[in-house]
Amino acid sequence: MRRLALIALPLMLAACGDAPGEGGQGTAPEPPTAEQAMAEATLELQGTGIVVPAQAGFEELAVPFGSARAPTEATLGNVLGSALDETSEPNDCGLTYTAYEGLTLNFRNDEFVGYWAEAPYVPETTRAEMLAGENIALVEGSTVGEEFVIGAAEGPDIAGLFTGEGDDAAVEALWAGENCIAR
Repeated sequence: MRRLALIALPLMLAACGDAPGEGGQGTAPEPPTAEQAMAEATLELQGTGIVVPAQAGFEELAVPFGSARAPTEATLGNVLGSALDETSEPNDCGLTYTAYEGLTLNFRNDEFVGYWAEAPYVPETTRAEMLAGENIALVEGSTVGEEFVIGAAEGPDIAGLFTGEGDDAAVEALWAGENCIAR
């Protein structure tokens, strides 16, 4: 999974460690490199946007739907890496997007309004395991495949697709907010 690269991390972690030779501790441990910090970062996909959880000594960063495009791309780009594709002209649904490996961010009038996620940003679990969870239900009569929703009926939800009908089918995609899905 693409992870967060923060240049200041080695400096901050070094400041928190014991100085060499203090208290008989010997040499201070080496701080992690930016690549190691990247390997530790994660994302939380939510029905209201995306959160970069607090990790490696840094505070949580929330990117809710309605956030401006440039700060959204800057914040999430630290975790996702370089964009693979982007548009500035709206598609048939009126959306523009920025695509990263495994995650596409959707914008309307330069505001973050939705996302579409695939591996590595979907859970590595089976259909049977997902459907055994709370607030997860299949969408009856879906025209896009084996669709399900995660969330309580009164709140924003996350939708998804399984790769098939069997209990061992995997999660293929997750999305929330506005997306251009032909139904």
